Amino acid sequence: MAPSARGTAGARRPGAHDAPAAGPLARFDPVLLVLSPPRCASTVLARALWNHALFRWYLHEPYDRGYHHGGDGPDPLRAALAARLDRQRLAHDVSGHANGLVVKEMTFQAGPRLPELIAAATLPVVFTVRDPRQAVRSRMRQRARGGARPGFPPREAGWDDLDRAWRHVRAERIAHVIVDMTGLSRDPATLVPRLCARLGLDFSERLLSWPAITGAPLGRLGDEQAHWYERVLASRGFEPLDDAATGPEADPPDDAGLERRLGDWTALYREMLAAPESLVPSR
Repeated sequence: MAPSARGTAGARRPGAHDAPAAGPLARFDPVLLVLSPPRCASTVLARALWNHALFRWYLHEPYDRGYHHGGDGPDPLRAALAARLDRQRLAHDVSGHANGLVVKEMTFQAGPRLPELIAAATLPVVFTVRDPRQAVRSRMRQRARGGARPGFPPREAGWDDLDRAWRHVRAERIAHVIVDMTGLSRDPATLVPRLCARLGLDFSERLLSWPAITGAPLGRLGDEQAHWYERVLASRGFEPLDDAATGPEADPPDDAGLERRLGDWTALYREMLAAPESLVPSR
């Protein structure tokens, strides 16, 4: 039986944009978009969903080079497609005729282009979130690992652009799912099937475990951010996030600009988890 999204690979998400994707992503079907602030486990969720039989292609952070280095031309989404990954080639899998695409992007990198990226998705948009205190501290640690100053501009925490993107999809009545990745990573066997149901995808055990990948650079920043993805590329399944409810890991970071904003971002996080679109262990 051919793989399906509730029976048809061309299933469209309910909402304001029911027509097929326009622009450079129109050749892929379906198109699943995962949006997230940094360090909210969006890459591992995209890694799992990319393993679905409907998806052959994975496009990692198409706006990364434009944001960090500029000069990506008038159509960065089209330019980024040359760097998409092919699951069939990486897994030496020549079976099937999947033409689906998973796109994963950091909210702050897409910035003003978020609406056009959202419009290209043909399935409900997936937002991944995590307690901002944990996400910000994790980003600081990773920056330090790469030799950079741990602190960073508040915009690069991603929560302000996440707020704008979420309010955009609600205003436009675009179907979406909010995934608390702390909860999902602790109980993927329960929550991944529920996520598939929300997306209109058939669940498969292959979404819970997968082979490690080697020789697959993510994004277009080369070695600049290679250390950010070592763990997810070597992964073979979901692993619990190192989120501590109390203690030093839950404290605000030692950066005045970020510390001032954590209250706002934490309030947004809690608001999103309370929304009917959220997928949390208690629902």
